[in-house]
Amino acid sequence: MNKGVYCEKCGKEIKFRGDLVTTTIMLEVVPYHEDCYAKDLKGLRTLVVSNEPINGVAGNITTVIATVVGIGAIVFLEGPMRFAGLLLFIILGYRVYSYVRFEKRLPE
Repeated sequence: MNKGVYCEKCGKEIKFRGDLVTTTIMLEVVPYHEDCYAKDLKGLRTLVVSNEPINGVAGNITTVIATVVGIGAIVFLEGPMRFAGLLLFIILGYRVYSYVRFEKRLPE
């Protein structure tokens, strides 16, 4: 019983992983078709809408950098700066959630 992944904008099913773009709206990870994202959300940036896709090359690079910096901050810094390093793991959490919730269910 594999539920489909549906675009937040048009409501149609996303058939394969290459057509999926995930981003955040109001701290929630939502899926879009690549075309729907490009037409409506790309370039839009507010406090509640992120302009950056979570999945894809840029999202993966951001996740790796944030994780490495977070680990470095936890290991080498003290006090409140160590806590700031922990906050960087939120990016890793979003990436893992996006993969488990949406990408894992779609074929390549």
